[in-house]
Amino acid sequence: MRDRIRAAATLAAPPDPTADEALARARTAMTRETRALMALIGRTLCAVSPTLAMREVTRLAYAGRVATDAHGFGTPHAVAVAGLLLRHMPRVDGPQAAPITRAEYGMRLIRKANA
Repeated sequence: MRDRIRAAATLAAPPDPTADEALARARTAMTRETRALMALIGRTLCAVSPTLAMREVTRLAYAGRVATDAHGFGTPHAVAVAGLLLRHMPRVDGPQAAPITRAEYGMRLIRKANA
């Protein structure tokens, strides 16, 4: 009976914290595809109505649209790609954020994708 309790206690031990950190970094790392899609969004923002103000809803829409075009509507891969894009695309709104044009934001995305 004691051997069973010890075995259960050994199996229930918490995982190595360094493994969790490595897994979190791997999940959020900018992939080659993420860089390519981010650069595509940046070039599009620079080309289409570049003088308009960039809005948060535009950021969300472009990430979702590019992911859907690449991987299909509502597929798990498209959702994951959109999530990675949004994680790496800087937010536009916020109390300290100054108004920015679509072209300026597009240039930031291109710089970040090429870094």
